[in-house]
Amino acid sequence: MDSKEKEREHILYLLNKYDFEKRYMNLLMQIQDVLEGLGILDKVYINTDLLGQAVLNYFEDVDRLKEFEGIERTNEDKIYGYETFWLLRDKPIQVTDNSMPYEYLYINEKVFTCILISKMLREAKISPDSKNSRLMIFLKLLYYNFKFRNYTQQSLEMMITAFFCGCEFSIPAEA
Repeated sequence: MDSKEKEREHILYLLNKYDFEKRYMNLLMQIQDVLEGLGILDKVYINTDLLGQAVLNYFEDVDRLKEFEGIERTNEDKIYGYETFWLLRDKPIQVTDNSMPYEYLYINEKVFTCILISKMLREAKISPDSKNSRLMIFLKLLYYNFKFRNYTQQSLEMMITAFFCGCEFSIPAEA
């Protein structure tokens, strides 16, 4: 069996083991919702091949992790971290309108920050309309880090775990 055939078999294995289509469609809808909310859905192109590759990379990474650690299911922190990592790495959103403002140069980072934070806030039962000044600082820092800093799946998982840990404590916003 040549390497191309092995790769094809491995991809089929992943597609049969995990619900690829459900994850892909869910992410596509989330991306479209954020882009529509920003008012730029018609000024960008969602490269569905790159989105599919990101989802496949995510499942491949998680599958290896499960096998290595001998676990059946991954926790939400790991899911959010690994999924976000691959989406940011493969950058499926591309600007098609050259007249868009500079702030949209990092459209993938902006959109996937929104999606990740939305999931984290929902799980932590924190309103997205929260007036907590620390939350806004956190959002800006996360977006900045996605744009300009190095990160891994594991460092994102650690950040997410730390966020949820911090949510367990009742610390005033202006301490």
